[in-house]
Amino acid sequence: MTRVTSAELAARLRGERAVLAVAHEAPDGDALGCVTALLLMCERLGVPCKGYIPGIGDFPPEYRFLRRLDSILRGAPPQLDSGTTVYLMDCASVLRSSSLGFADDVVTVNIDHHQDNPEYGTLNLVDATAASTTAILYQIFVEGRFAIDAEIATALYVGLVTDTGRFQYSNTNPAAHRMAAYLQEEGVDVNAVYRRVYEDMPVAKLLLQQLALGRLELRLGGALVTAWLRGDDFTAVGADEGYSEGLVDTLRRIKGAKVAALVREREKDGGVECKVSLRSTDGAVNVAALAARKGGGGHIRAAGFTAQGGVAETLDWLEAQLKALL
Repeated sequence: MTRVTSAELAARLRGERAVLAVAHEAPDGDALGCVTALLLMCERLGVPCKGYIPGIGDFPPEYRFLRRLDSILRGAPPQLDSGTTVYLMDCASVLRSSSLGFADDVVTVNIDHHQDNPEYGTLNLVDATAASTTAILYQIFVEGRFAIDAEIATALYVGLVTDTGRFQYSNTNPAAHRMAAYLQEEGVDVNAVYRRVYEDMPVAKLLLQQLALGRLELRLGGALVTAWLRGDDFTAVGADEGYSEGLVDTLRRIKGAKVAALVREREKDGGVECKVSLRSTDGAVNVAALAARKGGGGHIRAAGFTAQGGVAETLDWLEAQLKALL
């Protein structure tokens, strides 16, 4: 468990024999931006590289314009060729990458910006002050003096713009704006990315939001805003699980809310489990600490966890936990 610098990782990347680029399940823009950017950069450097993200559904539709997305492996962790280094990106814990199947002698590089990351990698570059994990990857590329072309710049920018909430969240710092300016100079079409990510919405995603908002519930006097979806909801409207990406951010906009929660119930091994996405509106409640009570994690204002049991049980647990905090 060794800490490394951006310059050290740049030097290592240039000399890799083979790379597996990994991000967390249910990937967001930062996770997908990291994997596609690293895939593209390794291609430019002549380093053999494959991408892997656990799960079996399609990726959120707003990110499908990213290059090399269709080459990313899904399902169980793939078998590794000898000498492959695994780059785990935007994974607050190794459990989120479903990558426990790798042999003990495999070198893992943990690149992340979650404050609760325990530095589980063989090599670790964790910077909680970074606006996104793509911002850390960008610094590695800069330190290595790697050429960042328009395709790589776009992947990095997608991670940055989504994790900062279009440069409106509290993690937006001067470095984020400087990075955005550099990437635009390298060819990012800012308006095209905006339209793809935020305006080019499939009807199925809107119908899914309609179902969730129809179950909107205010608890604790409106301090807790909740909504939920079941697996057959996705089938009913023709949506994949990735279509729920960003829905919880709609809930957090409600006046008076302290915490917003989107619960997705699904069948698992003959029972049910719930995937929960949490948002803290003003940071007064640390949702990463709340999620950790169920084995999850994330950021102070954005986190998630998986709970055994159904929607009602999960929502009641959330309400009880939050009531004790307020």
